[in-house]
Amino acid sequence: MSETGPAAPGQETAATRSTLAEKLLAVPVTARGAGLAVAAAALIASGWLWGYPELAALGAAAALACVAAGSVIAAKPRLDVARTVTPDRVSVGHTATVQLTVRNTGRWRAVNARAVDAYGGTGIETRRVAVPLARLRPGKSAGASYVISAERRGVVDAGPLGIGKRDLLGLAATAGNFGPTARLWIHPRLHQLARTPDGLARSLEGTADKVEQGSLTFHALREYVIGDELRHVHWRTSARIGKLMVKEHLDTSLPTVAIAIDDRAESWPHPDPFEAACEAAYSVLTACFRAEYHAALVPASGARLSGAGRDSYGDLLAELAPNAKDTLDGYVARLTAARYGDTLVWITGTEPPTDRLAQLKRAYPTVIAVHLAHGLPTSASLAGGLPTVRAADGEQFAAAWNNGGTRL
Repeated sequence: MSETGPAAPGQETAATRSTLAEKLLAVPVTARGAGLAVAAAALIASGWLWGYPELAALGAAAALACVAAGSVIAAKPRLDVARTVTPDRVSVGHTATVQLTVRNTGRWRAVNARAVDAYGGTGIETRRVAVPLARLRPGKSAGASYVISAERRGVVDAGPLGIGKRDLLGLAATAGNFGPTARLWIHPRLHQLARTPDGLARSLEGTADKVEQGSLTFHALREYVIGDELRHVHWRTSARIGKLMVKEHLDTSLPTVAIAIDDRAESWPHPDPFEAACEAAYSVLTACFRAEYHAALVPASGARLSGAGRDSYGDLLAELAPNAKDTLDGYVARLTAARYGDTLVWITGTEPPTDRLAQLKRAYPTVIAVHLAHGLPTSASLAGGLPTVRAADGEQFAAAWNNGGTRL
């Protein structure tokens, strides 16, 4: 994993929350407790030196209160915290529920503490939720839940559960983190597209033809699951490794759509339209899955994804940010060399580089440009010989895409 810099405001991580708790553990005495301890020492010394037993008795009572406060927080609670997020993947505008189960695994002491759970992530403000934790006896469990509203795309980490203890007089306090964290992926908002881009397949004569029906070819071997046809079992490999393996076939002539999100910083002068870019990519990918097309997601940041389930594409889109370091020339060269499909959808926040996209037509018979920016009039037309969709947000993109007719 790559190293990260200091968390920006509103981007507090679980590691940061853990560090804060460790600092609280290192300094368990409150200002009131410290003041009372100093006063106790002064009273005892004064009573001893000047012969006032009343002062010494008062100081001894204050010292006894400090000792009692220390004994209350000295024993760290033994808790087992289970956490689930249901569902763990949602789209913007939906909700997920965090369910907590806290069990006191100690043998003698009951737990009566303040519990606070926190959740947040990159670009998502950290929020804290009070978790009611009544007097929890040894071996007993308590449950709590709260709802996370998916207000914007991103990755949310929930937890760990922070539990604080304080004595009745407020002389000492301590805090600690318990249980694991759980992750919630918030996928971009989905817009229904009525059509998918036409796919092209290379024929043996070297021409490119639109295809409606494909042909199956061997793709890979995988382990047998109930329901597979026995005629697809690869018996030689099965005998060698000791378990049934079946041949998985792939329809190579079905259209393959590659979505290229230009997530370089210079392509997005304003970061807000990048959310619309992720919505556009997610909508095109979903339309491809519905049509049983193959799809590839290739951002400029280099995290390529192909042949996976829709959730994997949504996870990658949830993590994307317009901060790729690649140059336009390097990005175009990588797309040209790899040839991720026969149809390329280029998504950018600036005027599409028609000269570079024309070069990509050598590798991709069909190239569609998508330009997303604030205040951009919605349109679907030819620009520089390329089908180009322009819109200000994801909803307008879907309208332009669906009304593009044969120009797309």
